Amino acid sequence: MFKKTFLAFACSTVLVACGGGGGSSSNNTDNGNPVAPVSDLDKAKQLIDTTNSIVAYFDSFDSLQSQYQPTFDAVNDAGKDIGNAAGLVLTLATLAYNDAQGSNKTYNAAQLQTLLDNDDYIDYQLTDSTFAVTVNASSVTVSGSAKAKYWTNTIWDFKTNTVKDIFDEGAQVTVNAVKLEAPYTAVTDKYNFKIVAGGKILTKNDANKKDASLEFKSDSTAQAIYSTAALLENRGDSRPETAELKFSNVVLKTTDAEIELTELASKAKKVQFKDGNNLGTEIIPTELTLKGKAISGSESLNLDASIKINNDLTKTIDITNGESAASFINADLVIKLSGSVKGGANAIKPFNMDLSAKRSDYQKGNANIKIAVDKNALNVDVKTDNLVAEKPTIAAKVSHANGAFVDIANVDQFTSADIKVGNTKYGTINKVSRSVYSATFTDNTTKAIAP
Repeated sequence: MFKKTFLAFACSTVLVACGGGGGSSSNNTDNGNPVAPVSDLDKAKQLIDTTNSIVAYFDSFDSLQSQYQPTFDAVNDAGKDIGNAAGLVLTLATLAYNDAQGSNKTYNAAQLQTLLDNDDYIDYQLTDSTFAVTVNASSVTVSGSAKAKYWTNTIWDFKTNTVKDIFDEGAQVTVNAVKLEAPYTAVTDKYNFKIVAGGKILTKNDANKKDASLEFKSDSTAQAIYSTAALLENRGDSRPETAELKFSNVVLKTTDAEIELTELASKAKKVQFKDGNNLGTEIIPTELTLKGKAISGSESLNLDASIKINNDLTKTIDITNGESAASFINADLVIKLSGSVKGGANAIKPFNMDLSAKRSDYQKGNANIKIAVDKNALNVDVKTDNLVAEKPTIAAKVSHANGAFVDIANVDQFTSADIKVGNTKYGTINKVSRSVYSATFTDNTTKAIAP
């Protein structure tokens, strides 16, 4: 839904601008002295000028992502090292806990290596290890460091006629007191898990020598509720009835960027699905909240997003033929982006973009987008019909706070649209070619619009 509505926004706004210029909302005073009111014709032109200023800043909305993409690329590159290291921490914690069999015990590097060697699947190859794991009834703590390589493939060695595991993608891994709490010994139907504040995982990639770290500045928690009571270790692959997760104040740093995850929270429920004659259950997320900030040099991007599924999940969901009028995703989506990023001419300016989208009908969806760059602001209302078609019908209304607007009935089939204030037309936008447009006003002035 977000992809479709954001695409509609990009398409509809690029129809009316892609050049320089500017403008801001006018009022009827100048340093306290009355001035002539802005005419409706001027308001119509101001709509185009404001749109031009916003689009010029982003060099078309298609490149909005590219303005901050390097930040996420840097985090994504380091994320693999952090992900591998986190997997290693969990593996060491699990192996030590299972071996302790309920007793309090501390494992040194040699003992942990033995546990790794005897595991059914050897995913890690460690050298110069100083890892230590402390186990008690309700928690496991991992500390230490090692040079780690990770399993990447298994091949047949024709020289020895044996299977050979390939370990690659190495990194130096350091773990500072990562403590995991769980009701390991409780017979219960409700499990509360915690990553205790203060833990930190650091990596340095062997190939590019880049550093990355993952730090837990606050407690992060999770909960799973089952229909019957049992020991955690006896659950196997059984699915809980409900599950919740909340990460708080988690900071991921790389050589080039930083992401501060203020909150990542989700709720999930066990749902029964029907596919033909087959019935099955899955845990699916019903709510997701993401709040945080990405920082790269003098640029920053704040994100506050949430999605909520509104379907009645107490009923069996029939997915035999995909979505249908009786079975479709009913959801609300809210995304708020703000910050300061480089735009046209490498100028760093504050911007805000708020999107709210809703789908409560099989065929239709609605969205509203408010976007502002510095003092230039627009409002976009998007309506999508025939959502299940290969090319849904997307309508968009782009409006200025002064009352001027452009209403486009079908973005994909756009050829021309009126520029209005109230019910009165003050200009027309025409499609000249695939990427060139012109805005002509009632006073015979024209603004060329081209990327």
